Amino acid sequence: MKLEKYDTIILDCDGVIFNSNLLKIEAFKAALSEYDEKIVHGFIEYFKKSFGSSRYKLVKVFLEEFLECGFNEVLYRSILEKYSQGCIGLYQKADLTEYFIEFIEFYKDKSLYVASGSDEEELIEVFENRDLKKNFVKIFGSPKAKNDIVVDIVNSQSGSFVMIGDALTDKLAAENSKIDFIFMKDYSTNIDMKKDNSFFSINNLGDLI
Repeated sequence: MKLEKYDTIILDCDGVIFNSNLLKIEAFKAALSEYDEKIVHGFIEYFKKSFGSSRYKLVKVFLEEFLECGFNEVLYRSILEKYSQGCIGLYQKADLTEYFIEFIEFYKDKSLYVASGSDEEELIEVFENRDLKKNFVKIFGSPKAKNDIVVDIVNSQSGSFVMIGDALTDKLAAENSKIDFIFMKDYSTNIDMKKDNSFFSINNLGDLI
């Protein structure tokens, strides 16, 4: 399958552009290292199925639903800071996914966007440092929710759209905006989606060129 019929291609970041999902899991483990191992393990399993959600939402979920201490501003800021520092380092060393460079070269005449659950300011800095920013119309990230990001992109452009992602949040964002969705398997941590044949899937971006 190729994407000639689409005017705009929206890409998730982790697991689609960067092979960073496992690195982000390790970054969250490190940020939560002072907490009970069983509680952290349960949260990490939740995190694996929630890629694409913003860190701001995820840390609140950890405090309120896993640690069950309610919202605590001091703990919230502390965990966010530790996770943020881990993410900055990991993006500098994370490999690009297989065929990503060939993909953006093949579709250089399309409007390409990034819609990520990662922090937007951090992403823009990383894309600039790795000389990738020039390939995209715009790079979007948190704290804005992915649903809202995709809505904004669709409302700003005419024509047809497709979203390529590796997580449930990507699929739901595409469905919310009534655009096509392609699931990318190779780097996804969502085992359930890998087994689901109800939507179109690819192994990596090479399948689209």
